[in-house]
Amino acid sequence: MITNNTRKSGKKDSRGSKQWPPARIVNSKRKQLSEQLNSTKLMSKVKPLISPNLIENLFKQTRFTKKEIVGLCKLFKKLVATYGAESTSSVAAMSSAALITIPTQGFDRLMFRELLQNEFGITTEEILTDRIFCFFDQRNDGVIHEDEWVIGLSVFLKGTQEERIKYTFTIYDLNNDGFITKEEIFSLLRNCLVKHPQDEDPDEGVRELVDIVLRKMDCDNDAKLSFEDFSTAINKQSLLLEAFGQCLPSREISEYFLNSISNVQ
Repeated sequence: MITNNTRKSGKKDSRGSKQWPPARIVNSKRKQLSEQLNSTKLMSKVKPLISPNLIENLFKQTRFTKKEIVGLCKLFKKLVATYGAESTSSVAAMSSAALITIPTQGFDRLMFRELLQNEFGITTEEILTDRIFCFFDQRNDGVIHEDEWVIGLSVFLKGTQEERIKYTFTIYDLNNDGFITKEEIFSLLRNCLVKHPQDEDPDEGVRELVDIVLRKMDCDNDAKLSFEDFSTAINKQSLLLEAFGQCLPSREISEYFLNSISNVQ
């Protein structure tokens, strides 16, 4: 038992018990602990900076300014959080039937489809939204990452006429063989045209339209569109750029989106 006299004198009693530490030592340790906790809280609130190397690399690969790239990178994180927090891919474990969920930071197909509609006003058919996703997903891993997002948007929002022609041709070339075939044009137009129930053969009108398009755009008359055919036709008539379905935002939406980048916190 520690007596009052023992506490005051700071000596051990006969059984070797220690005195209570003086109040000033206790207060000092509490202060140190409090400062450590506050420091930890402050560090947890500090947002990681965007890598200067990433900014420099994207600046060289795109038509964005460095300030716009910083804004796009910040916006990327916000939009990923808004459209699903984290994109995930499920991989079956080899040793069991359980599924392992691996979080991946970026847009998956479903999130990106919603983003195209809500942020860019692109309400096209799934066949085209999937092609647009593939254009952005340069790694072909099913996720649009931060750098892919910025590089894709460079063509999407600031592309030259030649870049936009190449982009739309890539979107419409469904099997990636370097040609937009008659069958591909039919598939694209069939999905985007409104069908009337009273029509005996609703596809007949689509086939007629495909023939009209080929007569107008197929310069070498081989029943398919090469990039040269496509490019020549669009340079003569720019309205043909999205002839087979919407795959670019309007000029107004593009300008609004670009103007909003600098305000991202």
